[in-house]
Amino acid sequence: MKLRVLFLSATNGVQSLIAEALLTAMDPEHFEACSAGIERGEMHPLTVEVMKDIDIDLQGKATKSVDDVRHLTFDIVITLCDRARFLCPKFTQAEVVHWNFDDPLLVSDGVKQKRIFHVLRDQIKQRIRLFALVYTRTAA
Repeated sequence: MKLRVLFLSATNGVQSLIAEALLTAMDPEHFEACSAGIERGEMHPLTVEVMKDIDIDLQGKATKSVDDVRHLTFDIVITLCDRARFLCPKFTQAEVVHWNFDDPLLVSDGVKQKRIFHVLRDQIKQRIRLFALVYTRTAA
């Protein structure tokens, strides 16, 4: 049985989309990933670009707000920033975990911002790998 995981961030334009796509690509056998934002937001163009660099196509993927997924059941809800952590609604059957990642949108310099998006993607990828390893071993 797949674990249903929700990644939640302030908006569904950067961190949560990256996390959902990485977990889906990494281990679709054990996990069903979803993402949302406290607010829907818009997908940032650099989110699409850094994921395309690792052969994950996000082009055309719709963003979601927490209201769009509130009726769904999740086993694990992972908040990815402090705003999501504090404003996360109750998902009564879910274990709630907090991972904090920097917001790359706080950097205005285009070159630095692109580099930060790459670093963010790689940090999330490392965390997802560890998460998948721990949860698949625990379930075995």
